Amino acid sequence: MPDAPARTKRRSVSVPGPWKGVRPKRAIVPVAGRGSRLWPASLALPKALFPIIDGDGVARTVLDLILEELWEGGIGHACLVTAPGDDTTYQRYLDRSAKAGFARRRPDVSFVTQPTPEGYGHAVWCGAAWAGAEPVLVMLGDTVYTTANATRCAGQVADGFARLGLSTSGVLVTPEGEISGYGTIGAEAIPGYPGDFVAHAVVEKPTVEVARATLRATGLADDSYLTWFGIHAVSPMIFDVLDEDIRLGRRDRGEYQFTGAQARLVEREGYAVTLIDGDRHDTGNPVAWKSSMEALARRPKK
Repeated sequence: MPDAPARTKRRSVSVPGPWKGVRPKRAIVPVAGRGSRLWPASLALPKALFPIIDGDGVARTVLDLILEELWEGGIGHACLVTAPGDDTTYQRYLDRSAKAGFARRRPDVSFVTQPTPEGYGHAVWCGAAWAGAEPVLVMLGDTVYTTANATRCAGQVADGFARLGLSTSGVLVTPEGEISGYGTIGAEAIPGYPGDFVAHAVVEKPTVEVARATLRATGLADDSYLTWFGIHAVSPMIFDVLDEDIRLGRRDRGEYQFTGAQARLVEREGYAVTLIDGDRHDTGNPVAWKSSMEALARRPKK
């Protein structure tokens, strides 16, 4: 069955919101996925440790590039949410790479275990105690990012949170024919804030029919939509919403979804999105991994 639109009330949202001037300093990165689309190689090591040849010709791991993205985006602490036992694999890699001199651009790293694979929202919820009462960045564990902007993509999202004072996600303008692969957002442009929008609806991988009915964004062509970029800066209320989802058993397609929690956050305190000057590169399947390798190889040397 195609996704039905997440029912959200169009509430009046004041911008800037209560978190204005506060920039997230912590990030949660779920890396507990088993990488089944990358079998059999992912049976040997977690997919976040797969190699990527960067523009400087150095073979880095996906994790290296994620941690570098966070560090250069102003994030000083990262929590990796791992499958049981994988924390030792990641720690061993981090220790060895640091000893070899490859830890120059990396935040402090902590680990939290996701006991069972119950969805992306559940993985983020596992980091709640680590995050405490602070806003956090949430970043995909199998996607890397490039930009020609002086501010890294993670930094652009963190800046958006501080500027708008609301939970803020990065978005890209995406053609109608591609939205079935992404979380898609209906939104209104914010006067006086170029490239920023207030969300009124969020749907994970919608059909075209659902998108046309509920997910328009002001100022975009009729065949274009705003879709998740893969980096989110969220207020602590996200953990209250996720906790409620888990307590009530509120699953979607058998899992606790982060997008569903974001849709409820739209209702409860308002939610913003900001256009990102950059590109996302999935590494979670063989074709995407190869394409991402080619994109990263073209990145200018540092």
